[in-house]
Amino acid sequence: MKKGFTMIELVFVIVILGILAAVAIPRLAATRDDAEVAKAATNLSTLLGDVGAYYTSQGKFGTLAEMTNVPLTSANELLAAGKKCLKVTLTSYNATTNKPANVKVEQGDDKTESICTAIYKNSGVDKLLTNKFKWSGLAANAQAGTAPSEQTSDAGEYPVSGLSVAF
Repeated sequence: MKKGFTMIELVFVIVILGILAAVAIPRLAATRDDAEVAKAATNLSTLLGDVGAYYTSQGKFGTLAEMTNVPLTSANELLAAGKKCLKVTLTSYNATTNKPANVKVEQGDDKTESICTAIYKNSGVDKLLTNKFKWSGLAANAQAGTAPSEQTSDAGEYPVSGLSVAF
């Protein structure tokens, strides 16, 4: 007599494997997305620190490729899972308004993609996207002879030197 599995035993094994796969595969995908969110938040924090350190040591901006090793697209966008989730813009010191040099972080072109919305929900990234700083200077549309006053930056802007530096 030959030893082996009966057809019903094989069917039960296949059903059990199917149930396990139905539970494990979605969890694996969620874990991968969580890792992408953490990587994007870390890369953004690293980029801000690198730019701040470069500006402090050199007194000016270089290209982002010169200032950091964080991978960005040619349009200064940070990719997550191949999607353009975050965009970084550098602005030099404005002598007219006295606005300090700053880095602006904003949502990228693929902002409606699920991975991007998950990144925006990260508390660290949300803080970076909504941050504002204050400085003493003139409004962009101020008349000549106007006295300096406290000004507030746009959302997502960080000064790269002086007070209120946030890394």
